Amino acid sequence: MDDTALLRQTIRRCTAVLVATLAAVGVSLQSPSEASYLLILATVSVMYLAAEFIKVNPTAENAGTSSSTEEER
Repeated sequence: MDDTALLRQTIRRCTAVLVATLAAVGVSLQSPSEASYLLILATVSVMYLAAEFIKVNPTAENAGTSSSTEEER
């Protein structure tokens, strides 16, 4: 990844952390019946963060083996 892509990824992750934090604070300050949308927002933000950190990037070894098999054909 180049520097721009890494910066964009960092900004997305920081924004998701900020949204999840603000939604969690909002849920704790409101009554349960009024906090349903904030709870959904916090849940979606945490799920997005989990998906971002679980996403597997191919390693250099895997990229090298896939290109070598294409060259052998």
